[in-house]
Amino acid sequence: MRVANQLLLVEDDYQLARSVKRFLTKEGFEVHHFVNGDNLAELIASNQFDLILCDVMLPGTNGFDIAKSLRQSFNGPFIFMTALSDVEDQLQGFNLGADDYICKPVPPPLLVARIKANLQRHKPQVKTTEKIRYGNLEIDKQRRTVLVGGGLLPLSRYEFDLLWILLEHREEQVSREYLFTKTVGREYNGMDRTVDGRISRLRKRLETNKKVRCRIYTSWGQGYMLSEKDLNC
Repeated sequence: MRVANQLLLVEDDYQLARSVKRFLTKEGFEVHHFVNGDNLAELIASNQFDLILCDVMLPGTNGFDIAKSLRQSFNGPFIFMTALSDVEDQLQGFNLGADDYICKPVPPPLLVARIKANLQRHKPQVKTTEKIRYGNLEIDKQRRTVLVGGGLLPLSRYEFDLLWILLEHREEQVSREYLFTKTVGREYNGMDRTVDGRISRLRKRLETNKKVRCRIYTSWGQGYMLSEKDLNC
């Protein structure tokens, strides 16, 4: 069973590629590096890559042509990472189906944040519903109420929104980037800690109510998860 996200890095600068691969590996990704677009179609057909990170200025087939070709068979996130920063180049990248366009040089933490955000957006979502039951917790999205063992659990608007998302993805890691985008309503910049503060307040709400059996768990560099299981044991 696969655990780490499989990333394909297409970059002809060996020094940069080594640096990017080393950093992303430390962040929990499995990175496969290629220096050009030769045989990429066959490679992708025989592997389950979750995301492609591609330079534009490559020997032989350039990144734009690679994107044009691979978009016929690859449905995951495709990100350009290139020194070409002109608006025309960026527009061309997006018109070819790119999910993101990152101009070099890029700080490694920001690169990771952009990768995680794109992976999260492509993650299959749980079918939407207006009510969710989880253990002795019942949340009604339309009425914006939370019941615990039949009693009302008072939450602020932000706490309710966070709890709803965590319940939609219960027993799964939900990234800070995804929670930020969904609840704050703008792109995550990799530095804002608004979500952390709101998660902390929501966690206290749940922990101080003795009837609540589920807890919010934090995984460093991964995100948050709501679970009834004791993950600290």
